[in-house]
Amino acid sequence: MRVISLLILLLFIGTGSFAQKMIGYGGELSVLSAKPNVRIWTSKTTGFEFFGGIAAEVGDFKPNDMEIGFKYLKAIMYNRTDRTYFGLVGKWKMVNVYGETQKTNLPIPGILIGKEWYSKRINRKGFAIELGYQYGVKEFNVQNHLLQTKETFEEFPLILNLRYSFYKKR
Repeated sequence: MRVISLLILLLFIGTGSFAQKMIGYGGELSVLSAKPNVRIWTSKTTGFEFFGGIAAEVGDFKPNDMEIGFKYLKAIMYNRTDRTYFGLVGKWKMVNVYGETQKTNLPIPGILIGKEWYSKRINRKGFAIELGYQYGVKEFNVQNHLLQTKETFEEFPLILNLRYSFYKKR
């Protein structure tokens, strides 16, 4: 009975520990942002990513906003040289409304699907493309001299990321 219990425990819990665990440091270019990131694959099918960097707005292409966030990644197809995954994104964007005088914060959730390719010749390198949808809308009051107006900020809804990473096994 103990042997069967041990085998069941290893089958359901321990399979992730035998998988390839990797950590990657890299950069990501998006439609309106550039950010460094760290991606951690805890198993063949589960990963996390933490990122932060500069961003711009749709109407103002000056990169004067900051964003930080995370991604939870789940692989749906895994080979030794590539991985297809879907993910959940959560980020926090600090938006400069009018120059540096007024700022607002905006939480932005999203979903994505991605494909990552690996090159293992000399160093472990990865290149990924991610597509998805994100949503973030916030209304705020703007004080201009004696006039107070209500403005709406909307985050660009399309996620289109290109990322490059240097991996090492953990």
